[in-house]
Amino acid sequence: MTRRRTAGWAALAAGLSASVAGVALLLQPGRPPADEGSVPVAAVASPSAPLVDAAPQPWAPPTRVTIGALKVDAPVDAVGVEPGGALVVPENPARLGWWIGSATPGSPRGTVVVAGHVDTAADGPGALFRLETLPLGATVQVRAGDRVVTYRTVARRSYAKERLPADLFAAGGAPRLALVTCGGTFHNGVYSHNVVVYAEPASA
Repeated sequence: MTRRRTAGWAALAAGLSASVAGVALLLQPGRPPADEGSVPVAAVASPSAPLVDAAPQPWAPPTRVTIGALKVDAPVDAVGVEPGGALVVPENPARLGWWIGSATPGSPRGTVVVAGHVDTAADGPGALFRLETLPLGATVQVRAGDRVVTYRTVARRSYAKERLPADLFAAGGAPRLALVTCGGTFHNGVYSHNVVVYAEPASA
């Protein structure tokens, strides 16, 4: 995607870099939020695991994410990576991107990775602008095909740029959802951290 004023979040997993070039201008930048909760365990990705062309999964890809506590109801686009390893995320901050190498909602294993811009200079706050304020226990609903999968948030973490954990991109492990955006301080056109909120499938 077009790189204009700022660099967004960057991920480093299994020796392969996946980054998002964002257009962000946080109106009131601050410190990264405090970590909270227990991150659901996932298998560590193999160093040889590809970032694209993952094995097909039996569930439909996500098309919409609804977060009642934040009044978010955002469409989701399937996204891949550019030849240089940059993860493509919709330029419109009101839309989210689901990484096609991650799990699909309802799958019995793996992490569903959904990312979005916190804001942009042109359009203002994005769908995940207030992600760092989402309380643990909040409900996140993900539409996939004709089904809606409900998750409950269990942890929040802040990671310095290019320090997202490898297991965020693991193909195995318990099913979970990871919502990712920029956060922390904003200086010289760059955010200092990535904010990740983890969620587990809600009990029936």
